[in-house]
Amino acid sequence: MSPMPTIRYSVIIPHKDIPDLLNRLLRSIPQREDIEVFVVDDNSDPKIIANYQELENVNYRYTHESCGAGYARNIALRKARGEWLLFADADDYFLPGAFDLFDCHVTDEADIIYFKCEEDD
Repeated sequence: MSPMPTIRYSVIIPHKDIPDLLNRLLRSIPQREDIEVFVVDDNSDPKIIANYQELENVNYRYTHESCGAGYARNIALRKARGEWLLFADADDYFLPGAFDLFDCHVTDEADIIYFKCEEDD
């Protein structure tokens, strides 16, 4: 049995009822062995869930409580194994090269690192 790869990043995404934007976000995350992705769906309409583009490198969790984004994030936090946690909302996305920039900071001693965000017009 081969050893589990070291997980550098856990990307945690709460989601409710916006699968097209969620899919845009998921496509902006590189598929690398050191990245795990958690999508926690906060009781979306079942018709919406049918539109998910299920991806192999994404862990999906579904709640039936509609308890909000904070609750959804906490569910993923219990499973996250990454050295660094990245939080994104389902209507966000990462710019090209974002993870290259993150890689430059993996040895930083900081507990939290903030990066500038850009907004769509």
